[in-house]
Amino acid sequence: MRIAMLTCVYPPYGGGIGEVARQYASLLTPEHQVTVITPHYYPGMTFVNTPGISVNSPRPFLAWGNGAWLLNLKHHLKKFEAVHLHYPFFGVHERLHSLPKSIKFILTYHMLPQATGVRGALMKFSRQYSNKRLAKRAQVMTVATQDYLDTVVLPEMGEADKWQVVPFGVDDRFGPGEPSEKLTRQFNIRFGETVILFVGTLDQAHYFKGLPILLEAVSKLKSQNWKLIVVGGGGLRHHYEQQVRSMKLGKKVVFAGYVPVGELPEYYRLANLFVLPSINEAEAFGLVALEAMATGIPVVASRLPGVRELVQHSETGLLVSPSDSLALAAALESLILSPSERQRLGFNSLKRVEANYRWSVVGRKLLDIYRAL
Repeated sequence: MRIAMLTCVYPPYGGGIGEVARQYASLLTPEHQVTVITPHYYPGMTFVNTPGISVNSPRPFLAWGNGAWLLNLKHHLKKFEAVHLHYPFFGVHERLHSLPKSIKFILTYHMLPQATGVRGALMKFSRQYSNKRLAKRAQVMTVATQDYLDTVVLPEMGEADKWQVVPFGVDDRFGPGEPSEKLTRQFNIRFGETVILFVGTLDQAHYFKGLPILLEAVSKLKSQNWKLIVVGGGGLRHHYEQQVRSMKLGKKVVFAGYVPVGELPEYYRLANLFVLPSINEAEAFGLVALEAMATGIPVVASRLPGVRELVQHSETGLLVSPSDSLALAAALESLILSPSERQRLGFNSLKRVEANYRWSVVGRKLLDIYRAL
């Protein structure tokens, strides 16, 4: 089957949508011919080259954030037998409900887009116009957790009988291992120091990742035997660095910058615990939390739909109320002071990943969906 995989972003741009689109394309390639269609937002933009996957990156007529208006889109899609949309993709998803009936349409729902001001109003208008039309047009729709489906997606989209829960996955590169001596020296990590890790793109599109809340939380820690490593690049990095300086945390917080996907496993192995301090339902799953769990480290995360299904409180990590820096600080403090609890939670995390979230497991579910179309 000739499949067009539509995604607003694609690696090396950081974030779950693009990485999941890449993995889906890779999983489908043995049985199908997959072309990823993603905008070429700026001159010189490059994409990760994955064997067997063709990437078509048209220049958008108009672009805003991670949204784009692609000219002649429906004309280009006519040569495909199936279109797989990674939602949201503003400027594109509004136009797909009128695809020719001969084309199979599959939708993967990643997140509920949220913003304030004019941008938020436009997002809301797009959702109100598009979502139920898209759901009616789709043959199959997928979402990563039952929790997020019941709480967020069904009220937005409807068509309950068309939905299937297909978790996002993690590949075998992410697994337990000894910390890198090179990174240990680079970040000046002392023996016995607890390494806290945050991974996320530091741009406006990922405002919901909650890094300011995490910085507030670590500023309240009584223990001094810790170091926070922030992995990720983006336009807001300078702003966050200023926040760290104003809080006098310069010696405790290290900004590692953008790290290529292939090098990320070494950063997870450097850490003793991982934090996902997201502030609202724009966070639907937390692929980075899954990568941490696959490495065998516990996760402290916000108690949000979807996330609270992935991270099981007191079993694989700890859950706290979103935007509550005091509760987040208390959770971090408890794990800093208890290496044995970190070990227990990390062991449970790894066990859960191996049973449910390896791409080898998830891939079978995705292929079954396409075989049934």
